[in-house]
Amino acid sequence: MGLYQDNFAGLSELERLAAMAHDPVRVHEIGADQWPLTMMACGLMASNDEEKLEENFDIYDIFVAKTSVAARKSSLIQLSRFIAGRKGEGWKSMIPYATNELDDALSRKAATYVATLAQPGPSEPLAGVQELVARLVKDAYVPTTLLDAVLSMADMRVLPLLQPLLELDADRVEEFLDELQTTPNRLSLSFVLRALEAYPALAESVTDALCRMAPLSPVILDLALPVPTWAFEKPTPQPLHGWTPAEYFARMLPELQPHLDADQLQRVREAFKA
Repeated sequence: MGLYQDNFAGLSELERLAAMAHDPVRVHEIGADQWPLTMMACGLMASNDEEKLEENFDIYDIFVAKTSVAARKSSLIQLSRFIAGRKGEGWKSMIPYATNELDDALSRKAATYVATLAQPGPSEPLAGVQELVARLVKDAYVPTTLLDAVLSMADMRVLPLLQPLLELDADRVEEFLDELQTTPNRLSLSFVLRALEAYPALAESVTDALCRMAPLSPVILDLALPVPTWAFEKPTPQPLHGWTPAEYFARMLPELQPHLDADQLQRVREAFKA
């Protein structure tokens, strides 16, 4: 517990709020104005305890019921700043904000923090990404906003870590494709093409995903992302390469032609203005 004393003078208050939230009776005594700090407290107290972390998912559902999106966003931002200041310690406290948040934009933001603030391990330089992928694999109810956040990183180091998602059954992969709301970049488009290669029968879902993504950015980027962001004085993404949508369509065409029919191919061509 001493880890947090320099940032929260009233540690006993954090402990009290976390204890109340874990008490089925007293949880309802927590006022709406106390919930943003309460959720932070629950996360930080459980960030190194997987069993307690799992309990926080149910607590987050109460947090959602008791507060506004604005209050939950404020709580998440304050928590992320604290974690960045502690060089990633406590990063798992943000997972419930990603997995159980009903507002898609806020869920996506939380997942982005998990991916970019997590402490790297000796064999896990992108530990946050691996955590998000693992949760998408093991729980069919985890929202696709987690995948959106990962793909929006636009860093090709992420692509091999996504392979477990492409080994799920076709229905789950189709769900990923149908719900994707991410920008077109080399990483996100490569993931969609790998899904097509693994599941040619999902050609229509792939077509729809590509057409939905194409207008979201005027340039297709390949980035080197500074992760974790707290390890860099100025964590600015470094563009490695960029293509116009038409140029990138030409790159994709050899992989699309064997699987898409003429109508599907034309729809993608038009979406990428090729």
